[in-house]
Amino acid sequence: MNLIQSEIPASPTGRHNPQSKIPPEVVLPPHAKSAVFRYQGKKVVGILNRPRGPQDKKFPAVLFLHGFPGSEKNVDIQRELLKRGIASYAMNFCGAWGSEGLYRFSKLTDQAVAGFRFLRSQPFVEGQRMAVFGLSMGGWTAIHLGKREPLLKAVVAVASVGGPEMIGENTRNLLADLSVPLRIGSSSALYADFVKAVRQQDPAQSVLQIKCPLLLVHGEADEVVPSSISERIYAAAHQPKELIRVPQGSHAFLERREWLTGLVSDWLQKKLSS
Repeated sequence: MNLIQSEIPASPTGRHNPQSKIPPEVVLPPHAKSAVFRYQGKKVVGILNRPRGPQDKKFPAVLFLHGFPGSEKNVDIQRELLKRGIASYAMNFCGAWGSEGLYRFSKLTDQAVAGFRFLRSQPFVEGQRMAVFGLSMGGWTAIHLGKREPLLKAVVAVASVGGPEMIGENTRNLLADLSVPLRIGSSSALYADFVKAVRQQDPAQSVLQIKCPLLLVHGEADEVVPSSISERIYAAAHQPKELIRVPQGSHAFLERREWLTGLVSDWLQKKLSS
């Protein structure tokens, strides 16, 4: 794994100058950098956000998982957390937005595990105070990650995709339409993989093994995933858990982003500070 970041400033001769290293007591400004790790030999890209603070300070951190295809990056929530002293890494799944390979639903959780461990390995991340946030297919993946990673202190799933009930007569066409920005191989292969994934990985089953606090948010006017999905997941989950149903709320909450940003940031800050 390697991180793309600024190098030590060079001396006028072009050689690195050890004296130019930043002393530990110096406060660094907040920054966002491209960051890369490898999953099964494939390059996975994302944005790594570090809050303002001393060079040797460790921060709580949140892994961000985008939906399908991932047009909404939830940068507003990342920026708000940054202001509150919470680091984050927004990874792009294989086949999406610059990451190598093909996009496959059945591989999302494994990739999220790798992304979580990459974020936890950063020198400024406090590994015992980490959470995951996911929207739509990212929410589905976040719940499965919660099952796999006992070190997580909190899981947030907004408008989560569900299990076998996601397979309908229009599913094939919907996947084909949404997958235009992604590398998928073929639409038939993508559809077959989706059917396999939601049948074998039902979030209402995975949530049974989540022991950390869970926040589910779903708009009652969601035009992509019905809010009954989150209700079913909530019913299966153990305490502590919360379900917030939003009247007139759409799938990505585009009309209520400021509200969503405040809600999620407040909740994560509380859970990561306890």
